[in-house]
Amino acid sequence: DVKSKRMIGLGNHVEGLYKLQLDDSFLTVQANNLYVSPSINTTESSHQLIPTSALWHFRLGHVSNSRLSHMIKLYPSVFVDHKAVCDICHYAKQRKLPFSLSSSIAQCKFALLHLDIWGPIAIPSVHGHRYFLTIVDDHTRFVWIILLKSKAEVSHKVQSFILMIENQHQFTPKTIRTDNGPEFSLPSFYSSKGIIHQKSCVETPQQNGRVERKHQHILNVGRALLYQSKLPKQYWSYALLHATFLINRVPTPILHHLSPYQKLYDKVPDLNTFKVFGSLCFASTLTTHRTKLDPRARKSLFLGYTNGFKGYVLLDLNSKEIFISRHVNFHEHILPYPSQPSSPTANWDYFPSSNPQPPPSAPLPCPTDNPLPSSPIIDSSPITPPPPLPPRTSTRIKHKPSHLHDYICTTSTDSSNSSPP
Repeated sequence: DVKSKRMIGLGNHVEGLYKLQLDDSFLTVQANNLYVSPSINTTESSHQLIPTSALWHFRLGHVSNSRLSHMIKLYPSVFVDHKAVCDICHYAKQRKLPFSLSSSIAQCKFALLHLDIWGPIAIPSVHGHRYFLTIVDDHTRFVWIILLKSKAEVSHKVQSFILMIENQHQFTPKTIRTDNGPEFSLPSFYSSKGIIHQKSCVETPQQNGRVERKHQHILNVGRALLYQSKLPKQYWSYALLHATFLINRVPTPILHHLSPYQKLYDKVPDLNTFKVFGSLCFASTLTTHRTKLDPRARKSLFLGYTNGFKGYVLLDLNSKEIFISRHVNFHEHILPYPSQPSSPTANWDYFPSSNPQPPPSAPLPCPTDNPLPSSPIIDSSPITPPPPLPPRTSTRIKHKPSHLHDYICTTSTDSSNSSPP
């Protein structure tokens, strides 16, 4: 035998031929290898037969049963088998199942957290970030973003965030919902905190749709701030951080016109410190870094706020240094950063309405010299002016001052009106 290298028989030379004397065991093995099951039809394996009831389904290019049902009214010879299963239809036309609209909301703060990673972006930030981690609380819709340089930081950032929630809000998250990314796989940490980790199916971002939709919201506001300020694209990290700050403080109809900040902290946010992103400002210089004749302020640009400081994040327009200062004078109506000629959004305009209405707290504008409208007056009847009002006289009792007690007052007469002697 060529495969097993075992002798299968002896051959005797008989009239120029070799007559083999095979072993019975070898014949049995060969017979089993050549055995064909009677259930296998060689004709069916080489030719595919179409059932008669499915001919019209195949003739019409695997049309759906609902279409065939309508065709029966016009062509009675058409037959439909509603209980048949066609593999070709599934192979060729199957789509993903639709998702029902979810209106469920967690009953309390931090009962459910949605986490997801956005990135990488082609242009790193000024500090080298290429990703950001988004965390959304399902009950309050408060959102946090954490800038990342690589996905390797995610595990540490998630653990630090949960510890911060426990310390600052006295809550331990009950459930965390993420995708199948390995960076979110922390089974030992979750079990030590009693946290349930829910993961969405592969290529099914709809199961974690709230944080996916929040990505779109953050990027929409961030792009608007970046275009407004005319800053280069590497400052996208500051635009997204400030966008998140604003989103958390703007009322939303999902929360019955409350802001996420109100839902989380049970108080109204203070808007007095809000400034226009990218606006001109002047920050006081440090006394240790200046001489008697040095400038007392740095011409800067507003980039937002940061945690842990009661100050503003600023960009020095001369040195391009990013620093934090509290002693800042703002000129919010000026956007000082020069336009980039290569940017398609370098020159933008804002067209107010013809008659913008000032806010209630703002002083009303002074009337013009000609208050009449330019259009003709429809009512041509003569307009009679109102009668003049009588002069207002005081009813208070008048008393003569003490220094006039020695004088006789109000007794003189006008000589011009007196009669001649």
